[in-house]
Amino acid sequence: MTRSRMVRSALGAGLLLAACGGDERPAVDAGPCWPLNATPGGQVQLGTGDITFEPMPDVLPIINNLSQSDPYLQVHARIHGIPPGNSEDALDPRNPRTKLGAVVTDLNPPLEVVFCPASIGYVASSEPGAFDLLHSLRIGFMKTPLDQVSGKQARITVEVVGSNGLYAKDEKLVTLMLMSSAAPGAGAAVPPAAGLP
Repeated sequence: MTRSRMVRSALGAGLLLAACGGDERPAVDAGPCWPLNATPGGQVQLGTGDITFEPMPDVLPIINNLSQSDPYLQVHARIHGIPPGNSEDALDPRNPRTKLGAVVTDLNPPLEVVFCPASIGYVASSEPGAFDLLHSLRIGFMKTPLDQVSGKQARITVEVVGSNGLYAKDEKLVTLMLMSSAAPGAGAAVPPAAGLP
């Protein structure tokens, strides 16, 4: 029997922030993490990109920069036939539940990263009739040594349940590749102007 390492994380920061005061709405019952009662229907397309959706490539960068303490993957989603919810309110119960997962089977034992679903609304896509996740979600590697995952294959999965009770899933086998860069918005080194040291 193959043992697997599992990393589980709940994306409940929105609920914690809601408890910080200034918002008089009653507490939201998040209900079960997963699985949710749903019927197959609608479509979801797996993608990447930070804000703008890009189709999932065959080689997915592992991003290692100062924007997050551990290296991560950017995973995005595009939906059809599932209500987009409210992109301005992560606590809106009409928001789709978007669940990510990654399994690196080339490791011994395999590494499985599983998340509870995020409650983030979607926005109108450049593709007619489609909606894109407001921004990508990140799958972090925590303390996993990067030399163990870079160059390995991973199965990336996205699952979505809409407020209309429809469920859709997409997955792709990709090769993970380490990419080191400065944090987004941190400002890259600028060469000095001519004549300055």
